[in-house]
Amino acid sequence: MSYKYAIHRVNYEDFSSGRVLYNQRGATAFPVRLASEIYQRCRAFLTTLGLETGYTLYDPLCGGAYLLTVIGFLHGTDLVRIVGSDIDPEVLALAKRNLTLLTPEGLKGRLAELELLWQQYHKTSHAEAMASAIRLLEELAGRSPIATQVFCADATHGEQLIAQVEGVNLVITDLPYGGLVDWHLTPDSSSQAPEHQLLSALKPTLTEPAVVAIVAPKKVRINHPAYRRVQRFSIGKREITLWTQTD
Repeated sequence: MSYKYAIHRVNYEDFSSGRVLYNQRGATAFPVRLASEIYQRCRAFLTTLGLETGYTLYDPLCGGAYLLTVIGFLHGTDLVRIVGSDIDPEVLALAKRNLTLLTPEGLKGRLAELELLWQQYHKTSHAEAMASAIRLLEELAGRSPIATQVFCADATHGEQLIAQVEGVNLVITDLPYGGLVDWHLTPDSSSQAPEHQLLSALKPTLTEPAVVAIVAPKKVRINHPAYRRVQRFSIGKREITLWTQTD
């Protein structure tokens, strides 16, 4: 597949995991160019339905919120709220730290941390990270603030999600596929595939119009009677499908 929106090869080193954005063992990153492409395809679809801006973006499998934070930097002028949830409470602390970087105060705090590291160790990597933080601060200048929310929930349990979030226009999520992360299903989970359970759980959180983008291995086949697929494309081993509600 050729890129439709993120057509230029841009240097995304400012978003390298662990550079300015926080990282920890077991947390996953995501290709920045692909994240931008997915977001822009979702935005284009919502625009055809009359919604051009003011989105609430949600990732129910957010991990350390790397994907959400990157989209917040690249496309934050469209967003009014970013929400992330995960079943793992330990990784949510990382998610909160990363989403804080979408505020000038949070990013200035990160820059101060990097400056201290530079003073202590004088590593080139710290100087480069400081330069990245300054560029990202310039990117945030003049922007309206984005509300952020992080909570612990099983993404396959709708009652846990709707208790915390609603009014979602845009979901972008990268399914666990057995690398660094995998599904953590509770003993009472349905016999349905977790992807099906996820879509069922998400439905009460969505408003109209809304679009759900799911990133999964090509071998995973997703279907749900409450949704219709509006797009499908592949990059490498990943297949991305965009879904909207049928009613």
